[in-house]
Amino acid sequence: MRKFTISLISLMLVSSFAFAGGLVTNTNQSAAWARMLVRDASTSIDAVYYNPAALTKLQDGFHLSISNQSIFKTRTITNTFPYLNNDTYEGTTKAPVFPSVFAAYKTGKWAFSFGFNPIGGGGSAEFSKGIPSAEMPLANTAHLFAPLGVTGYSTDLYIKGSSIYWGLQLGVSYAITDNISVFAGGRYVIAKNNYIGHIKDNKFRLQDGSYVPAPDFMNGVSAQAEAGSGQAAAGASAATAGGDGLGNWTSQGAGGYTFDQAVAGGVMTEDQQAQFEGGLLQFGYTQEQIDAMTLDQAQETYYGTATYLTGYAEELHQQSLQMAAGAILMGDQDIDVSQSGNGFTPIIGANISLMDDNLNFGIKYEFKTKMTLTNSTPDGKGFVIGMNPDGTLIEMYPDGGEVNADIPAMLSIGGKINVSKVITFHAGFHTYWDSKTDWANVENKIDKNFQEYALGAEFHVNEHLLLSTGFLYAATGVNPSYQSDLSYSISSSTIALGGAYKFNDKFTLQFGGYLVNYDSQTLPGSYDGTAFMQTYANDLWTVSLGLDFTLGK
Repeated sequence: MRKFTISLISLMLVSSFAFAGGLVTNTNQSAAWARMLVRDASTSIDAVYYNPAALTKLQDGFHLSISNQSIFKTRTITNTFPYLNNDTYEGTTKAPVFPSVFAAYKTGKWAFSFGFNPIGGGGSAEFSKGIPSAEMPLANTAHLFAPLGVTGYSTDLYIKGSSIYWGLQLGVSYAITDNISVFAGGRYVIAKNNYIGHIKDNKFRLQDGSYVPAPDFMNGVSAQAEAGSGQAAAGASAATAGGDGLGNWTSQGAGGYTFDQAVAGGVMTEDQQAQFEGGLLQFGYTQEQIDAMTLDQAQETYYGTATYLTGYAEELHQQSLQMAAGAILMGDQDIDVSQSGNGFTPIIGANISLMDDNLNFGIKYEFKTKMTLTNSTPDGKGFVIGMNPDGTLIEMYPDGGEVNADIPAMLSIGGKINVSKVITFHAGFHTYWDSKTDWANVENKIDKNFQEYALGAEFHVNEHLLLSTGFLYAATGVNPSYQSDLSYSISSSTIALGGAYKFNDKFTLQFGGYLVNYDSQTLPGSYDGTAFMQTYANDLWTVSLGLDFTLGK
């Protein structure tokens, strides 16, 4: 039996959890960022992540920042595949707790820093009705069974995944001069993904409105096909016997006679004629056709019929095996998978300050993080998606299986200028080298780097309160072949509002939020020769709160 697969479901959920940044990278790492969307030239405590070389601009002493974001995202997929019960599928991603902790100790020209934050992932994604690609095989199978009285289907699909890539960052900043400082450090990444879900109660609707379990129906079709295979094989044996029997005449030079001529010439009895002609009649030949056949032609017809029926018997046998395999895959299945891995990210940066620190530029480069995730899967929980020729089952997430999860290198460049004591403008640019990772088929699916462009402004209302706003445009670099209901990336525009309140020289409250408007995308697709259109859309909003501490020497 050939390898048999039926794609009931597949998960590539990490991209579902990326909130701000590249395909898998989170750059929404502080409450200060959440209120203005650009911190690449920061000279505050969140520079631990955004512009670590600038930590030498802090006053001497210990600095700490603790913040949290509550993030809510909805993924909406609309599909026009004609046999689906539903055309709209929604997945909700929630991260009510998305913390970031930054600490730095500044002394003289040196600053030592620590960061702890979710550099990737950070939430859970739930698809209460599954996704189109999980349902299309069942919907299409129901359509193919229409000649057998199937008019529809029902199913229970559920998927939930969580992903978190914790980053532990350490580094050292050094002021070469009053205007130039540099940074070197690294981040240890600890990745953990969990997937749970099921596909169960797959049923076909019959013409009378009743439902029958899909495995039972397919096993019934399998049994019928196997019975037909047996009948065809028996017919092939009978046809072979008929051809062999006529050899008694054709080998003796009577092959040119018709049946009537053979009987009239005394070389064949009427009973023998009736037996051979009866066999041909059973195989579907008319009496007129039989009367016109010579014995040679009749023998060739018997053998040809045997060859055809032998092939047909094998075809039905293979169909029976396919139906039996499909019945197994249509049965209730669960998924309970954990994936874990780790990697290391080298980081370097530089900061330049001009105009008495009223103009500041920051640059940071994070090298590619090579990382592999390993499956931990209980027996029978890896989600069966196929069957090998030897009958062994193929799991999507076999225990011990590995998947590449590289985090791409990224470059950030930013600047800020104090145009007055009241107003500060910020600008930033990010690029992510997604195409340089070792992800599967990356060379065919990603055309260019993911890029972000951001502008922000701060307005100092008084010595305690500042208000801020910002705009960020994210341009994806994937091409249409990357997009699927499992993992897609679409460009977006984000606006933010918020502020900060300085209680005193030691404590500052950061607050804000942002709203992301995604560019929906509609692309053509097909399944088993049937065309459809699929539309990808997202919406996301976030609120954030943080507290910065400064403790002098």
